[in-house]
Amino acid sequence: MVVFDLDGTLTPVVSLWRHLHDAFGTWEKGAVAAQRYKRGEISYAEWAKTDAQYWEGVSLSQLQDVLDRIAYQKGAREVFSALRQRGVKTAIVSAGLSILADKAARELGADMAVSNELRANNGTLTGEITVKVSVDEKGKVIEEIARQLHIPMNEVALVGDRGNDLCIAECLRIAFKPKDEAAREADFVVQDDDLSRILQYLS
Repeated sequence: MVVFDLDGTLTPVVSLWRHLHDAFGTWEKGAVAAQRYKRGEISYAEWAKTDAQYWEGVSLSQLQDVLDRIAYQKGAREVFSALRQRGVKTAIVSAGLSILADKAARELGADMAVSNELRANNGTLTGEITVKVSVDEKGKVIEEIARQLHIPMNEVALVGDRGNDLCIAECLRIAFKPKDEAAREADFVVQDDDLSRILQYLS
């Protein structure tokens, strides 16, 4: 199985949270919560819930318009097609938002996606969120997926741009255009803009 990060890996948007704040004019408030999280004053779940509140009342059609303008990385479709032909399971695990992760899974052909779910009622965001993946517990989610599929961790590859995406030492770890400590933790590093360059390490 190959597990992909979403933001900054499958899409060039480094943070969907920030992208939506910019789109809806809420970044000034969102930046305050982001700093509180970075200082350790609130948990990731608390940060996510705070951010979600700022988008209460946004229509799903508005949200979809923003998402439809987000492109995939060059080579992303080729990667999923090649892995599917080889019989390799694929998953998207993101501490971002399921509305994009699920869309990517459908359009790229991933077997599954797990991310955080913005709640909506009658076509409008309620300001609530169900947190399924936090930055510091991403590894637990990946391990649970592998357990459910009966795939040993040494047969799992992780692809991401940050250290928390490559958080399980038993896995093959590929850093794609890495940020922070990802390059140091990776078995292989791809600096190319073409995601299909990772396929040479997944044979």
